[in-house]
Amino acid sequence: MKKISLLTLSLALTALSLHACSQDKSSVLRGTDLPSEMEGQYVYLYDGQAKVDSALVKDGSFEVSMPQETSTKIYTVLMGSKGMPFFSEPGTSTLVVDGDNFAYDPGSTELNKKVTTLYSRFNALYGDFMAANQQLMQEVQAGGGTITEEISAKGEKLSDDFNTKVAALSREYLDDNKDNAFGLLALSIYPMTDPKGFVEMYESAGEAVTSNEDMQKLYAMQKGELKTASGSPYTDVTMTDETGKSVKLSDYMEDGKYLLVDVWASWCGPCRAAMPHLAEIAKSHAGTINVLSVGGLNETPEANAKAREGLGMTWSTFFDSKSSLADAYGVKSIPTLILISPEGTIVLKTNRPDEISDKISELGL
Repeated sequence: MKKISLLTLSLALTALSLHACSQDKSSVLRGTDLPSEMEGQYVYLYDGQAKVDSALVKDGSFEVSMPQETSTKIYTVLMGSKGMPFFSEPGTSTLVVDGDNFAYDPGSTELNKKVTTLYSRFNALYGDFMAANQQLMQEVQAGGGTITEEISAKGEKLSDDFNTKVAALSREYLDDNKDNAFGLLALSIYPMTDPKGFVEMYESAGEAVTSNEDMQKLYAMQKGELKTASGSPYTDVTMTDETGKSVKLSDYMEDGKYLLVDVWASWCGPCRAAMPHLAEIAKSHAGTINVLSVGGLNETPEANAKAREGLGMTWSTFFDSKSSLADAYGVKSIPTLILISPEGTIVLKTNRPDEISDKISELGL
């Protein structure tokens, strides 16, 4: 079942830089009345992946004072296992405990107060989602641990309903903040499972959102996902390996044959687990399907070559050193399997090998 991690969401936001008018006033982040278990621990402030400041929790409090900036940026505050976005707008913002989470008090700056409102509503949706999932797991246990088709369908519906509600929340906040800094934060929570909706929202936003480099990359990825969905014409891609050798995806297309593209990496457990499945397809359908495994995502060519040998991959493979194919096809998780017809139409794009097998049977290949 698909889940969204609030901490992951917080960490993802650290890369986003927002612009606003500067004032002759520093930005101060405080924490008060913090839980006793935080005493003596450090609170860290991150800008992207870079740690920019820290403060020791003493007597249940901490304070970080940011130098005056020419623009307002969004940072991530890490407190133990919890993270919160922090806008460095002029003024003082105070973090307090709010149940199991943190929140900015009513005296905080405007953007940070909006963070609290948005997160409060997101947390409520996430809490309901997790409670429903827990109830579903109890049904599984009561049935002897077997996940039936009915249970799977219920799980998918829970995820779909949750993503629909989060998408509506994102739209609501973006509609009210299309031309300011908070619109970027609003769009960042939009479910990645709906590339069409994300692309539409991005294209409706103002420069405060669309000028951000990281959001531009996310938009390009979602655009690629949308462009290469099932039923779309396949996109030809030129890939270059670590030696400078270049090939096109079309080089692996043969008249009358389907092409099954497997985007994988040596470090990916599910990718490795899918290899026997691909080996069977390559062997049993050699006359109708070409199989191509494309590696290179966050791995070295040496690691990829060692894995290919160890896994006995005898079909076509290529090390895409620049991840050109993954970028063009909006790959967000691996393995990603893409079945292309002899006419060049994407028949199926999925993360599940069993769905590929079902489609091959359906096509009578």
